[in-house]
Amino acid sequence: MIGFIERMLTMRQGKKPARRAKPGEPAKPAYRAGDVLTLKSGGRPMTATWTGPVLFAPGNWLICQWFGDDGELQQEMFPEEMLKRVHNVFAA
Repeated sequence: MIGFIERMLTMRQGKKPARRAKPGEPAKPAYRAGDVLTLKSGGRPMTATWTGPVLFAPGNWLICQWFGDDGELQQEMFPEEMLKRVHNVFAA
């Protein structure tokens, strides 16, 4: 009942009601493809190439790519809780 009242009050204010995630539904991803990220524990800047839920684990995951010390392209999948956005990075 409270959800209905909140939606009605929000619509009267001329705003769209916020969509809430249903139980069991993953939250909206914090990052998007193209974002430059790094591990919270440190490391090289990486570019996110995909973000979203996976079947084998809860939460949102990202596929990131970066170039290793030898110049070879690397790719790995990380849960978004392990990553943070990199600031002051020049786009190539």
